[in-house]
Amino acid sequence: MFGGTGPAASLLVAESWERSRDRGIDPTVVAPSVELEGPDLSRHVAQHRMASVLPVVESVLVPGVVSSGHIVAVADERGRLLRVIGDRGVRSRAESMAFIPGAVWTDEAVGANAPGLALRHDTAVRVRGSEHYLEMAHEWSCAAAPVHDPGSGELIGLIDVTGPSSAASDQMLALIRATVMLAEGELRTAAGLVVPRPTAADRSDGGRLRLRVLGPGAGVLDGDVPGIDGRVLTGRHAEICVLLDAHPEGLTGGALAELLADDRLDEVSVRAEVSRLRRVLGTDVVGSRPYRLAPGALATDVRDVTDALGCGDVMRAVAAYPGPLLPSSDAPGVADLRLEIHSMVRAAVLSADRLPVLRAWVAGAGREDLAAWRGLARSRYADASTVAAAEARCRVLDQRFGA
Repeated sequence: MFGGTGPAASLLVAESWERSRDRGIDPTVVAPSVELEGPDLSRHVAQHRMASVLPVVESVLVPGVVSSGHIVAVADERGRLLRVIGDRGVRSRAESMAFIPGAVWTDEAVGANAPGLALRHDTAVRVRGSEHYLEMAHEWSCAAAPVHDPGSGELIGLIDVTGPSSAASDQMLALIRATVMLAEGELRTAAGLVVPRPTAADRSDGGRLRLRVLGPGAGVLDGDVPGIDGRVLTGRHAEICVLLDAHPEGLTGGALAELLADDRLDEVSVRAEVSRLRRVLGTDVVGSRPYRLAPGALATDVRDVTDALGCGDVMRAVAAYPGPLLPSSDAPGVADLRLEIHSMVRAAVLSADRLPVLRAWVAGAGREDLAAWRGLARSRYADASTVAAAEARCRVLDQRFGA
């Protein structure tokens, strides 16, 4: 499921540096050890569960990343790199610091780095330049996210992008997360797991409230409570609902304030907004200490999209995604979620590479997506009129984006 970036990266990095200093690691001389080589490495990769993730990584993440000076890495649960993909020149530079298949890039072994911290804390992490403990890694930035077994929830590996400063951007982290979600869907399919689509009857209160937060008309409540159906929430109330939905474990007043505004809100103001929201939704819907939504009390169209992606039903995800999350919101937490959700759907569309999915995408939320239009123009299943229309649209977008 979608969510924030976890604990503040700066705190994770600071704690990692302290651990490395306590262990007496010299950042000027330490180098990652290489545990697996040759046939041992090949055998380990072939037998590992992350092997079924590699095709998704290569089709979704690699094409848009390696051409811009980045390398993509997949590692196992012990931080050993299984595959490193990128242009030969970039990989050669990375090899100088032993960023190669078989090498161990844990936090314990080499100090602060995104793969190591992602494994240690089981969360998506970004590490920029000199935040790396190893001096030889200071010219690189990286972002990584863990991959879990969809049946057991066990952490089985990670996906990482390493390169220039853009490797640690919001856009890159969102793309990595989208790839992870698709990879876990592939693992679910390979294991024969069935994830049923939740229905109103599955929810503890019958699903009496539903909030539309995607695309035009976002922020509208539907439900069988008098006075609720069709009610438009204030922008702030819609933001609070979205953030609490994304954090089912709950948020403190301070954490919620930081996600709602760049200039931290006063917690008193947050408390007042939540109090007003309770009067709209009902006192049983929003809990306190920490703030959280009661399980099953509020359904959202975001969940429709992520549930469909989790089931591998890309067409249903596209149909459920009319446009960006709360498009007029500038709340930092909402902006991160907006980018993440859009990236998830887009990555699934481009990975599926199916004519009906591409058509549905470009007819709706993906109408400005040049890569999707190019895919449509190249599709061997498209008729002549579809190809011609797609090629014309590509020319328009090429001119608009200066391609």
